[in-house]
Amino acid sequence: MIYFTESEIDQLLEDDAPMGDLTTFLVGTAGQKARITFRARSPMVVCCTEEAVRLFKKVDLQVHSYVPSGTHVNPGGVILDAQGDSAPVHMVWRTSLALVEFASGISDRTNRMLEAARKENPSVIVAGTRKHPPYIKKIALKALMAGGGMPHRTGLSDTVLIFREHLVLAGGYGRLSGIVPAIRRKNKERKIVVEAHTEEQALMVAESGADAVQVDKMPPEDFASCAKKCRRLNPDIYLIAAGAVNDSNAGRYAKAGADVLVSSWMYFAQPSDVHVEIVPID
Repeated sequence: MIYFTESEIDQLLEDDAPMGDLTTFLVGTAGQKARITFRARSPMVVCCTEEAVRLFKKVDLQVHSYVPSGTHVNPGGVILDAQGDSAPVHMVWRTSLALVEFASGISDRTNRMLEAARKENPSVIVAGTRKHPPYIKKIALKALMAGGGMPHRTGLSDTVLIFREHLVLAGGYGRLSGIVPAIRRKNKERKIVVEAHTEEQALMVAESGADAVQVDKMPPEDFASCAKKCRRLNPDIYLIAAGAVNDSNAGRYAKAGADVLVSSWMYFAQPSDVHVEIVPID
């Protein structure tokens, strides 16, 4: 569960209507009752409906129903249904819609990639990087998880991932046999992952005793050979495929022996298409 604070929900309203809704005020429909319904235009995996509901309730609208994040919805399916004064309906309409469409686009794309990968390997994990656009971390991670994925890293503070750029300053891949045990002595509860760009580097990672090797931008055919060699050296090592992994090649990497597929591809999805209907209530 990704929790959004009250101030974050308030900020969504503040950003869009800092001084109220001028158009609705001038048209003069405040006080008239209205019903608002979100429906899916195409198959989608819904996300951030909980936050949309909180927006609706912030302005005293009555929510009749909504589907939770992670729900698969068919075309025409109701995503959210609420009613109340037409002025607040218009105030939250576009903001809540944008939130649901944007997040659902990510969750739907994540699920598509996961399904492609699990046709070849039912136990493979799809993990989203921290390379999402700035300022949308919570939305991106919630959408990723709603689509069946997992965060690869929520940030620099929660994982140990040694990049080539670290090793350039630490003496190179040849020093891993000393670096990995030294890190483990200081950090016993977290797994140690090391990035590799070639088979030679991956084999040095496996020999070092690292928990996982993250192989970057290696074609699936080469990855398969590399994975077998790494596991001969270290049967317990996890193989992570990273770099340009998407729904078109996820199955090939899963079949090649990857335990985890790491990608940022899902974060740049086209928003889902949601139809909104607002009707008066007598």
